[in-house]
Amino acid sequence: MKKTLKNICKNKMFLIGLILFGVVLLVAIFAPLIAPHTYEEMNNAAKLIGPCSEYPLGTDQYGRCIFSRVIYGSRIALSVGLVAVVIETVIGVTLGMLAGYYGKKIDKIITFVTDSAWAIPPIILAMAIVLLLGSSAMNVAIAVAVVSWAQFTKIVRAKVQSLKELSYIEAARIYGESDFNIIIRYILPNLTSTIIILATLALPTAILSTTSMGFLGLGAQQPQPDWGMILQDGIQYLGQAPWISMVPGLAIVWTVLGFNLVGEGVKDMLDPRLKV
Repeated sequence: MKKTLKNICKNKMFLIGLILFGVVLLVAIFAPLIAPHTYEEMNNAAKLIGPCSEYPLGTDQYGRCIFSRVIYGSRIALSVGLVAVVIETVIGVTLGMLAGYYGKKIDKIITFVTDSAWAIPPIILAMAIVLLLGSSAMNVAIAVAVVSWAQFTKIVRAKVQSLKELSYIEAARIYGESDFNIIIRYILPNLTSTIIILATLALPTAILSTTSMGFLGLGAQQPQPDWGMILQDGIQYLGQAPWISMVPGLAIVWTVLGFNLVGEGVKDMLDPRLKV
């Protein structure tokens, strides 16, 4: 524990990312206490007004508080991003372990599917899936996961191929351990650090993808405060009320930067190839 804390304190990039991430997490958790208004509260007499005491970051074309909507929008960004990463992790790791452990025909089939998924432009495939399932935040999470699992599969497959040749895995086979037990008891624990690194690095990409879908109108629908949708709503008012697009844009940059720094920091601490 002392060694871990020492490594964390040495990694300034990780600490900065952790602070940025912690702020977003606290904002999402305590949104009702921080936001001065609800995200759907409208005031027809206060449309497109600039920052003031009642509306710290101004209002939109419907008289809704931008500050409150961005605060509540952090919940959508985090929840959708996390769901997407969990789904793609489960799919990618499962297929990667099966391909790497069994090889032969199973490996060829999974590799072909993985390469095919990788070859299709992800945003186009994600849009097609959302259009098929319907526009909603959770459908966007599913779509982002479906187009993003291939990177997990490729890396996990290569890792498992090297792990299954180790002597203790051979000993487990000789003693009659089932394939399921070998994969769960011996191989999966050795993949933990790799999975954590991949997941932390995938989260900012997932958040960017989900907000991009919201910008295109395929994510959460009105009056839900999706950051991408708020940003898109403000484009036509850039000259009159630039804060509508600027505030969610800055929130996206803050969140993605925080997760990227955390992911790179975790990679530095857990990837043995980067240790001196």
